Amino acid sequence: MFEIKYRDALGRVGILNINGKKIETPTIMPVVHPNPKKQVVPIDFIKKLTDVIITNSYITYITKHLRELALKIGIHKLIGFDKVIVTDSGSFQLGVYGDVKVSPREIIEFQEKIGVDVGTILDIPTPPDVDKEKAEKDLEETLKRAKEAVELKKEKNFRMLLNGTIQGSTYIDLRQKAAKEMSKLNFDIYPIGAVVPLMESYRYREVVEIIINSKMNLPTNKPVHLFGCGHPMLFALAVALGCDLFDSAAYILYAKDDRYLTERGTLHLEDLKDLKDFPCSCPICTEYKPKELYNLDKKEREKVLAEHNLYVTFEEMNRVKEAIKEGSLWELVEERVRAHPKLLEGYRVLKNYMYYIEKFDPVTKKTAFFYSGIESMFRPEVYRHKKRLKRLKYDKVLITNISKSIEKPYHEHLNVKETDVDILIKNPIFGFIPYYIDTVYPLSQHESPEFYDFEEKVGEEFQREFIDWLKKRAKILDIREYNQYISLVDKFDGDRFRIKRMLEYQYGKDVIEDLKIKVVRSKNTGRLRQVLDENDNILFSIRSHDNFLIPTKLGAKLLWEKLEFPKYRVVVDKEAEPFAREGRNVFAKFVIDCDDEIRPYEEVLVVNEDDDLLAYGTAILNGIEMKEFNYGLAVKVRGGVKD
Repeated sequence: MFEIKYRDALGRVGILNINGKKIETPTIMPVVHPNPKKQVVPIDFIKKLTDVIITNSYITYITKHLRELALKIGIHKLIGFDKVIVTDSGSFQLGVYGDVKVSPREIIEFQEKIGVDVGTILDIPTPPDVDKEKAEKDLEETLKRAKEAVELKKEKNFRMLLNGTIQGSTYIDLRQKAAKEMSKLNFDIYPIGAVVPLMESYRYREVVEIIINSKMNLPTNKPVHLFGCGHPMLFALAVALGCDLFDSAAYILYAKDDRYLTERGTLHLEDLKDLKDFPCSCPICTEYKPKELYNLDKKEREKVLAEHNLYVTFEEMNRVKEAIKEGSLWELVEERVRAHPKLLEGYRVLKNYMYYIEKFDPVTKKTAFFYSGIESMFRPEVYRHKKRLKRLKYDKVLITNISKSIEKPYHEHLNVKETDVDILIKNPIFGFIPYYIDTVYPLSQHESPEFYDFEEKVGEEFQREFIDWLKKRAKILDIREYNQYISLVDKFDGDRFRIKRMLEYQYGKDVIEDLKIKVVRSKNTGRLRQVLDENDNILFSIRSHDNFLIPTKLGAKLLWEKLEFPKYRVVVDKEAEPFAREGRNVFAKFVIDCDDEIRPYEEVLVVNEDDDLLAYGTAILNGIEMKEFNYGLAVKVRGGVKD
């Protein structure tokens, strides 16, 4: 039903298949009134922007003529939209008015009868800051209704997909419980509810806590919907937290108040009317001057402004998708969260959850790591590097600083006599950059300004802790001892030592320790490009943009021989075995086990249940996802192994 195409952070560009209708996520679902006469923006305009909308089944149900017409011709013809229609169940009205004139069972049955694509249970939207006893009581009722809805869907073989909403007010333990219990019921999509009051009062820190704690306890193979989130400035952060679907009536509600949406916040038309041009190039803003739009009659102004708000909403979502594809979502997030101090406060919470986020963040990206503030020091790329520093098998170490004027990669611009001493170069972002792996992403592929003194101090605690760890495992040389030692070294194979360290960093083990190897360097740049065995067979190619060691068939066999099971393995069933040997891609539904520590875009080995090597390639999913997904690509295979 759901497959991942591209990814960055916890965000993913995916394809959601809903009864044969496909939508690309992340996406925003405009709220559309079920009565076409009350819809301010024409449905034909909305059709041009989206493949999915959301409307209210409860309003349809309690409005007699709408109910009768929907039952007769279906919700799609009633609204005039032939693509995916999602419906809310009346939970919003329940939260506002305290009661609704329909039972949980009736509204589920009604949504199915009118042909809804994705229906929603009648959950209890507990507002923020209520007594915990009430929040617990509401959650128990929501879980009870959820179980009844799933049983009803199964009993009557409903065609529509079902939303299972995560509630729990502002109590994180209740949100965690809700996510765990809802996961057991196997809903199709998991909305996170009752966060609008928090967003309206700029309590973004709590919103972030709720999203991440819900996400951590939900299945990875199902989309997550952030109910009521429709302001563009929130999309990048929410997507980075793993939200796939959004909905909101903000585009029209803001227009009613003459508010003009931007990706950085909200402006008032009154304040824009004296500008020569709008700060936007959408069709509305190129057709109208600010004063022209301001002087339109109320009804027309509301419609036109709502259309602008929709344009900027979808433009920002498209920008988020592009950032995911490029591998620059974190950079976009760090730009957007500076639109409001409370948003930045919410973003800073993420450093407490980086142990989880890192598992889903790709190990390599197309674009460089751009430092944009002290928050960048806590990103998953940094967290991962600091963990992988401990993969290297140190013996003798020199810890040093270098001039800020030295260009990256450092080893190309330092006059160093290469020996078996590991030179660890202090770095404010990454803690230490080992001389012999300084070309590997992101150690060379990062950019930063000159640091303030307080920024440099942030990494000092890690440096002290790492040195304490290192002292128990290696000899740390001072500069006098280092100079004395290297003066005694005559011949040393620096290339082999570099490959050894790169293998340890990437795969956790030096798999060439017993082999005679050669290296090939680029004629143009002089950089390492291939690792050969003694017979000139290629074992690994060194990819230029990230300097990862990419195995050939011989290299894959070497990794398979040297790495203990289940390291870097993806185990497939017998049905997939012949296709993998032929070099065909591995799909998630055929994966029966894997190394839990696999990260997206790592090089992996495809094996059968007897650990026979079948193929090798790049993981699209991480180790958690491979065990949960049953749809889409798991490993993009580079080559099969027939013998």
